[in-house]
Amino acid sequence: MDNPSTNPQDPAGQPVDPWAEPDTAGHAMHAIPGSPVIADRPSLWQRMGGGSLSISVVLHTVLILLALIWYIGSNVTPPPEQVDFLPGGGGGGKGSAEKLATKKRQAVSMATPKVRIASTAASSIALPDIQTSISTLSALSQNTTMGGGLGGGSDGLNGSGSGGMRGNGRGTGMGPGSGAGFVSVPMLFGNKIDAKRLAVVLDMSGSMYAFMPLVIKEVDKVAAGSTIVLHYGCGLGTEEDNRIRIEETAGGDFEKSRIYVNLKESQTVGMTPDERSKLLDMVKKRAKTYFVPSDTVGTTWAALMAERVKDVDAVYWFSDFADPITDERIKDVARKLKARRQKLYIQPSNPEWRIAGNAMAANVAKLKEEIVVPSGGKVIDVDLKKQSEEAKSDQKPGDSSMK
Repeated sequence: MDNPSTNPQDPAGQPVDPWAEPDTAGHAMHAIPGSPVIADRPSLWQRMGGGSLSISVVLHTVLILLALIWYIGSNVTPPPEQVDFLPGGGGGGKGSAEKLATKKRQAVSMATPKVRIASTAASSIALPDIQTSISTLSALSQNTTMGGGLGGGSDGLNGSGSGGMRGNGRGTGMGPGSGAGFVSVPMLFGNKIDAKRLAVVLDMSGSMYAFMPLVIKEVDKVAAGSTIVLHYGCGLGTEEDNRIRIEETAGGDFEKSRIYVNLKESQTVGMTPDERSKLLDMVKKRAKTYFVPSDTVGTTWAALMAERVKDVDAVYWFSDFADPITDERIKDVARKLKARRQKLYIQPSNPEWRIAGNAMAANVAKLKEEIVVPSGGKVIDVDLKKQSEEAKSDQKPGDSSMK
């Protein structure tokens, strides 16, 4: 019998080579004969049949979605298109459009029953229902706008129709504006002014005092809110530079100006002291009224080119045009008006002076040729002297108020 320590044996009783490499892999891959085999334990989901249930749920979901898509596609249909115009066919039959129109007329007649009023008098009164529904009006509109049918036989209908219900409104308005006279100016002393925003330059020297109330009244009547600039004289000279700025008549400096002092102290023919005082109050209290703070008669350009009148469409200049004008200032004014796209309208206080061929007529002609016409304006010929005398004669005795 071999020694167990020198002849080792494996558990099966086989001899083992002590110098051989241990077969660890063989022990891992092969079970020992005669030992029990332990199987993996199934999960709870597998024991309950979860795999089959999942497959069934997926299949049923797909079938339900397919059924819904088929149902929606087969039951939702677009609304039928309504045809309001059906051309009549040839062959003598009446056009379909006539039949459709007849049907609409019947619908209208059915929709407007008459209301009868019982009366004890000898006659009864039948009145149509004054309340017409919206559907009735719609039917009437469609009926009147329906075109005629077209047929090729003896009973064909060839015609056309037009109609409908339509209305519009139109209105006009005038009133004071804000800014540089944003008003509508239709007529000025009977002459149309092509402008919506107007500025007025007035020669307020001794020979012009009597015209001032009439001119200011006319401006406020047709162009309320317009800017008025007062200047003593009407010349376009070069005595002063371009730094002159117009000022408000409501300020205290106006009472120191040549305009105010001359009007207050002069003995102007045709105006009483009370009338002169009222004129001064008028120009002092009127809004948007300015003056040129200059003692010379040649600075009218400061009024025509003032910053206060830069936004207007036209400038109306009223004067006797008796003071000298220079080519240099004429060009300055013409360039400024052109840059601002403004029209110049001038009105001599006495149109008869233009016919006489004197210096005033020459000044008006020069201004017309070099400024007025190129700007798109015109010369206004209105005898304000006659109108002023008529206005005075209409006043009651003892009434010197300026209306």
